[in-house]
Amino acid sequence: MVDIDLLVEAIRKRGHTVQSVFSVPDNAGVYEIVIDGNLLNLEEARQLLEDEEASK
Repeated sequence: MVDIDLLVEAIRKRGHTVQSVFSVPDNAGVYEIVIDGNLLNLEEARQLLEDEEASK
């Protein structure tokens, strides 16, 4: 299970703007998140955090 609030908090702490979080009902448990004006799925949002962590 995904703790979407924790993910959004981590993204915001890294200076990104999270405008919206959408639960996609056709794919139960899947989310789409608008980050810095871009629509990302859950995997892409995780990758964003991982890439930023790796570049430190």
